[in-house]
Amino acid sequence: MLWLAAASASEATPLSLDEAVQLAGIHAPTLDARQAAVESAEHTVLPAGQLPDPELVFGIDSLPVTTDERFSLTRDNFTERKIGLMQTFTRPEKRRLRSERAEAGAARERALLTTEHLTLNEAVARAWITRKTAERRLVLLHSLQARAQTQIDAATAALSAGRGASADAIAATAAKAMLEDRISEGERDLETANAELARWLPDAQDRPLGDAPDWSNLGSNPDALLTNIAHHRELLAYDAAEQAATAEVDLARAEKTPDWSVEFDYAQRGPRYSNFITVQLRVPLPIFAASRQDPIIASKQAAVAQITAERTAAQRMHTAELRKTLAAWRSAKDRVHRYETELLPLADDRADAALAAYRGGRGDLQASLSALDQMVEQRLVYTDLLNTLGQSWAALHFAFPQEH
Repeated sequence: MLWLAAASASEATPLSLDEAVQLAGIHAPTLDARQAAVESAEHTVLPAGQLPDPELVFGIDSLPVTTDERFSLTRDNFTERKIGLMQTFTRPEKRRLRSERAEAGAARERALLTTEHLTLNEAVARAWITRKTAERRLVLLHSLQARAQTQIDAATAALSAGRGASADAIAATAAKAMLEDRISEGERDLETANAELARWLPDAQDRPLGDAPDWSNLGSNPDALLTNIAHHRELLAYDAAEQAATAEVDLARAEKTPDWSVEFDYAQRGPRYSNFITVQLRVPLPIFAASRQDPIIASKQAAVAQITAERTAAQRMHTAELRKTLAAWRSAKDRVHRYETELLPLADDRADAALAAYRGGRGDLQASLSALDQMVEQRLVYTDLLNTLGQSWAALHFAFPQEH
């Protein structure tokens, strides 16, 4: 039974955000797919720079099909049974360019793997943050239940003392019911958040969450993210894609200079005749470049221009998104601090003062109910801001590869 106890202890261990990110990356199908794509591309690099396989040549040459010698392999002196080898010699420059193209393709797949990893990390962090803030909301709302009950008790006591109205007790009971409704809504949000976290961590969804990292910390100079935009995760693959496309242009140009091949054949004739050997060279003649090689070169050049334009458009888009996310993060950071240091404490003080005045017969219950309603709303806004702060932090934190 010791292993059951150990398992229970493990399940009770708080799940930190960093651990959640690490666990999600271990068996993520999307990462497995990307890793397979990397391995596939890397396996093409070595063959890309090799010579083509030699070709086996064999057959029958000059076989008669009429007269008495038809279909005889030995009676006609022209008939040959031939076997040989042919080898095409691709120029070293072409083989080098093909290797560069294959290596660029592998580099692109590695960049896409990094992009997928960062995207996964952000998604897991967002799910963790959503659940964490949903739990925080429920804690804050539950903390108001005692205050709501105190209002009901105060209204009941005032009614018994003959200085209150039955409507006050009803209003206090309704306020508590509204609070319970908010709590039910928060429980639903928590279940939804847990379901999203289970998508990434099916074996760890029931573990309690650890302490949240400091979402207000993005380093000493958050604006440096904008100057580093060229290394944004969504732009990592463009360099390798452009290198591969440039190698395609160079290869298309290299096709204007032909490769050559050599063929060696041994021909056997009838026993009365001599056997032959044949050595021949073959060289393609690219004499129609204007209608064959040149259009292909132009096509490859256009592909390079397309990648360059797409990179520029993507960089502009992600720069704008980064600016908006930074603005949201800064605003949420300032407002969370304001709620924690001013608005929430002041709302608590107001509610305490209003309830004390009502109990002492110096105020009405409506002021206390209004103060409680404001406390509920401010806690909802506060936890929404916490979630916005955390989500913005995750988007910025995982937008770039981490330096180790």
